[in-house]
Amino acid sequence: MTDVNRTATAPVLTSHDELAVKISDVSDCPACGTPGLLLVRYKHSWKNQIGDDVPGIRETLLCPQCSRRNSAAAELIALFTVDEKMSPENVDAFGGLVAVWVESLRQESVDEELLTAEHDQWLRGAL
Repeated sequence: MTDVNRTATAPVLTSHDELAVKISDVSDCPACGTPGLLLVRYKHSWKNQIGDDVPGIRETLLCPQCSRRNSAAAELIALFTVDEKMSPENVDAFGGLVAVWVESLRQESVDEELLTAEHDQWLRGAL
């Protein structure tokens, strides 16, 4: 998406808080090197070992390759594919799709078994 005002970050509201969405000067995906479509920054929390909430900030890059496995991200990527320019006609759709995608990110959790298996491989020098 291109626009004369691409350098600004746009606020988008979700059920939890306001998001900061950056659509210009977005870095490449650290996993695959594909140019990122947008970067979103939002409040995020997790439980520590004793069960207390630990508040923080999370940033997530929307990568057209790596993010497409997430169905909410796939819809947002499709918007970028169809509408190359941000306009008043698609700003509401864009904001809604970003909010849905971030809510899906908040629901993701770490696969502890996979993490342990990869850690073991790394310790053995196999990863």
